[in-house]
Amino acid sequence: MLQLHDGPATIKFIAADHALLQNKNILSRPVTVDTLPLQIFTLNPVNHANQGGTCFVAFRTSKPSAAAGVYVNDNFSPGYTVTIDNKPTTVVYFPVPMDASNAKTSIKAFARDAAGNETVAGIPCLIKEKKFRADKMNVSDTFLQQKMPEFQAMVPSLRGKPLLETFIYVNGQMRSDNFRTIQSVCQKSSPTKLWDGVFLRMSNASPMALFGDKRTYVAGSNVVGESVHGGVDLASTMHAPIEAANNGIVVFASALGIYGNAVIIDHGQGLFSLYSHLSSINTTVGKTVKKQELIGYSGMSGLAGGDHLHFSILVGGQFVNPQEWWDPHWINDNVNKKMVF
Repeated sequence: MLQLHDGPATIKFIAADHALLQNKNILSRPVTVDTLPLQIFTLNPVNHANQGGTCFVAFRTSKPSAAAGVYVNDNFSPGYTVTIDNKPTTVVYFPVPMDASNAKTSIKAFARDAAGNETVAGIPCLIKEKKFRADKMNVSDTFLQQKMPEFQAMVPSLRGKPLLETFIYVNGQMRSDNFRTIQSVCQKSSPTKLWDGVFLRMSNASPMALFGDKRTYVAGSNVVGESVHGGVDLASTMHAPIEAANNGIVVFASALGIYGNAVIIDHGQGLFSLYSHLSSINTTVGKTVKKQELIGYSGMSGLAGGDHLHFSILVGGQFVNPQEWWDPHWINDNVNKKMVF
């Protein structure tokens, strides 16, 4: 067994041939031997989270990490390094699944050092149950005639297909493809916290649908599809102004399938907001926007039956309940207070 000691070392690669002169070449490379895994020190002994909501944690490691974050079962949310009390600290926003439970959901902090040593540590978390609504929605001929030609023009393979068949494709395959696009956009986030204070809710708007609504689509007596609503639908006047919910950087501003004209804003450290079904977009990718800055107007583009804003929050590439981020008390108790040690 190699008697290795932690610290600087040299690794040599030696190659020799069978020629008469026994040609030999040696390649040396400096390396660092590190046999000790990191230790994780969680800084939040008590965490409360709602099903479908966001949880925020902070932890430190015994030495610098090359990668860190939180695993909720198999879903990974990356961490970001900040300085708190003059010490490097990893902060992570991560999603809590709608079906999470204290008995079956594993939540663990993860860290890997430069040598590839990995370690995990359990994160204490009390998950609160939340009731989500369920509803049947009739897919009427009027709706199909109104909306499906838009998607048939968008996807050449759908042209000439029956309208109901088009809807099944749009609600299934296109919905999945669009979500993968959103996750791809949200993979890269500013390492700096860009948001400040409570997120703004669309003013003078009534909620039409809530986060987590489970929808069963019915045509006649047949079930033709299902979905889980990943945001809150808000309706005001037609073509109402839509404002950025908080400070951030625009990372998407274009048509996005079922979401229609959509804008995605990066608020830093893996936190994003999505605004969809817009009638028009008044911002551009790469632009730094301030809270309450105009970014577009409400509409019914995409898979929308009427003029409204579909608003979503994403952390760790997953949809979470936006209502938490509209609540200053929730933000103070679940984020701000956890940054003070």
